[in-house]
Amino acid sequence: MEIQFHPASGRGAVRTVVLGPRGERAVMFAAAALVLMLSSLWITVPAVAVQNLRAERSAELAAESGRVATGWNAVRDRALRLRERAVNSGDTLNRIAFLYHVPATEWPRVLDPDRGLLASDDPLAIAGALPLYLRALERGRSVLADREERDPSLSADVPAILPIAATLFEPAAMFGPRISPWTGREEFFPGIEIAAPAGTPVVAAGGGTVVFTGRVRPRAPGWLWRLGDIVVVSHGEACATLYGHLSKVEVRRGRKVARGDRLGVIGATGWALSPMLHYQYWRRGEDGLAPTDPSYAFLRRRLDLPLASLPRMAATTFPGQIEELPGMSGRRP
Repeated sequence: MEIQFHPASGRGAVRTVVLGPRGERAVMFAAAALVLMLSSLWITVPAVAVQNLRAERSAELAAESGRVATGWNAVRDRALRLRERAVNSGDTLNRIAFLYHVPATEWPRVLDPDRGLLASDDPLAIAGALPLYLRALERGRSVLADREERDPSLSADVPAILPIAATLFEPAAMFGPRISPWTGREEFFPGIEIAAPAGTPVVAAGGGTVVFTGRVRPRAPGWLWRLGDIVVVSHGEACATLYGHLSKVEVRRGRKVARGDRLGVIGATGWALSPMLHYQYWRRGEDGLAPTDPSYAFLRRRLDLPLASLPRMAATTFPGQIEELPGMSGRRP
């Protein structure tokens, strides 16, 4: 093989290199190596560049995903807080409507927790349902405001608080069917019992007039005589409250009391094995006054119970025959 090198100028001498078989093989090997190196660079350099680009893009996407996730969690938390506030407001209005004797036909059905309008945890579902629920809250507030306008003393007289002045207490028995700890038979318990330290002040759950103090004589079919020393407060024609197992009564019949006024102190008189308050909320229905679940009447320091609709609360009246509430005879409309 002969290789000639021509100078750039025509005047220069041409150089000739003659390669033998070994030289030819060396040149061919060098050329092949150069081709392979160039091919490798052609493939490797773009691949490395793409890999670096992908790494940078992945880091950007990961950071953006983190920001989106953080923002979504913040939106979700805010939606859940708004839902909780709305549901609590709805529960409060339902309880007030129960205390004000608002008919279910006049009350927004959207506020019924059984409808599950705000049951979802999805922020988008909450955002879609909140406007409807808030309009229902406003309608409910308007209904209650109309009641208060017609009866200015209504809000002060209804029994709306847990009637003990203590932070240490424990529900011992709840309204509803149970097995009697005394007879071992099935019975319907007409109130609630709240265990608290002896001497704890018992206060009026709402404004009204004390219509009975002392003990009830045993008579069928009643069992109010088991409650020891009691106080009965009339809150107008619509309802009355009873406070039992008192060790000391601090009011007299005929006294006007406001919500929070002391009536006596917790004791263990009557059929009580330890200091406790027996509390009953009597609500007027079609058949007159009858015990109703008092836990629905607590607007503050509520007991841990499921949410209930207005119709369900109004339907918790004591079933069957009951004795007349002391001091309330002749107080029918």
